[in-house]
Amino acid sequence: YCAACHGLDAKGHGPARAALKIPAADLTTLAKRHGGEFPTDLVTNVLRFGPGLAAHGSSDMPTWGGIFQYMDNYNQAAVQKRIKNLCDYLVSLQEK
Repeated sequence: YCAACHGLDAKGHGPARAALKIPAADLTTLAKRHGGEFPTDLVTNVLRFGPGLAAHGSSDMPTWGGIFQYMDNYNQAAVQKRIKNLCDYLVSLQEK
């Protein structure tokens, strides 16, 4: 789901990037941009609720929490596990 915008390497160079108002973030530098600590709570909230509204219009990033709820038949435990797995994967991609 993320690769369309963030790319297969999560560096923000996915094929849909050209269509975005704001370029997709490099997800491999999240810890670096947050003082060396992976921002688990921030990432979890962005995945669950979306990044918030842009100053002029809606965000390009989908709100995955609602999509995951639908996909998992509104099973909150499954949604939380899916989001935790995504966070764990992103932690593993962080630049050293």
